[in-house]
Amino acid sequence: MPARRIKAHVDTLLVANQVKGEYEAKVAKMIQYLKKTKELLQNFDKAEFIHISRSLNKKVDSLSKLASVAFDHLVKNVKVETIKHPSILEEMVAGVEAPEPCWMTPILRYLKEGIVPEDREEARRLRILAL
Repeated sequence: MPARRIKAHVDTLLVANQVKGEYEAKVAKMIQYLKKTKELLQNFDKAEFIHISRSLNKKVDSLSKLASVAFDHLVKNVKVETIKHPSILEEMVAGVEAPEPCWMTPILRYLKEGIVPEDREEARRLRILAL
């Protein structure tokens, strides 16, 4: 749908204020979700987030409670979708560099090139470490 404006009614004051920029996201997972939200909001000309307290929004409150219980006993006409993967799939990877040579250098040399020390005992220890 070519919607250009969005108005979201949310029951979490924290989320509403983080999206508005009034609160800062500090937890890593929340930072990722906020980043993804802001990325998606770039597709809209206008986006508005309105906090609705749970006491004023009985249907949403019921749904949130429903999501936290086991589904085996539910009536068949209640449809429940379980989301298996978060909407943020970005992996954070930090590069690690060690000055050459380090304790890993002989192991890497053995694994990559098959080079072992001339001393038989050293070579045996290296093969065991490389496992």
